[in-house]
Amino acid sequence: MLQCTQRKITTVLFIFSSITILGIIFNKHENIKESISNISSNNFLDGCRYIYIDMGTNIGVQIRKLYEPDLYPSAPILPIFEDMFENNFNEVCSIGFEANPLHDKYLTEFERYCLARKWRVKIFKSTAVSYVDKKLNLYIDPDDEKNHQRDASLVAINKTKIITVQGIDIASWFRTTVLNRKLSPGDQPSRIMMKSDIEGHDSTVLANLIFDGVFCSIDLIYGEHFNRDLQEAILSLKKYSNTCKTEVLELTDEKYDLQKFPFIIPESTD
Repeated sequence: MLQCTQRKITTVLFIFSSITILGIIFNKHENIKESISNISSNNFLDGCRYIYIDMGTNIGVQIRKLYEPDLYPSAPILPIFEDMFENNFNEVCSIGFEANPLHDKYLTEFERYCLARKWRVKIFKSTAVSYVDKKLNLYIDPDDEKNHQRDASLVAINKTKIITVQGIDIASWFRTTVLNRKLSPGDQPSRIMMKSDIEGHDSTVLANLIFDGVFCSIDLIYGEHFNRDLQEAILSLKKYSNTCKTEVLELTDEKYDLQKFPFIIPESTD
């Protein structure tokens, strides 16, 4: 898997180094925007002006920081959320992806809690963010329970246990679900924010978002595992595009990552 990942990154970034291909990618992005229909069927994101996508959500702490910032004072991500969504946190629709099935039970409880609070949250459990829709090997350290096994990875580095999980082509999912959501006529411009924390796989997935033509539809992507080649490719893409608005922010926010606050539903959520 590691060799395959490295080959994927090398191949895609080599293509991006060509100005001609960058132009093709940019044109593809423009064509996608023009061809997206406002008609969707049973799309969870219909009507969502603000969207937060949490790739590698672990136990959902980053999502909860968005809706309950008072529980997480001084968390580095809070001012970023405020700048992106202003004070409209309750209007944000959040999608989480977590590969480790050991978190399924807790994430199910968290998802129910969010829906009870009338927050639109959906979490894809036992689902590994990737560039393919097929079964993948997830490597975990079974002795890392105290850290919620937050270093589980598709790359076999210092991991001793293998779990088979479902992979998802995130670029295809983004195009058919996020870009194809139905918005009311006259809605203000949407804002889309993404976190990428899929240990050892981030640069491959983000490169595929670029190659697939959906990268520039995202306002902000933040994370910590962006290699230099990917960053240079993104700079080149934005240099030769007049409309690509995407900002990439290197940010590590692991404050409170091990904290499980109780799920308390107020007497009235109206």
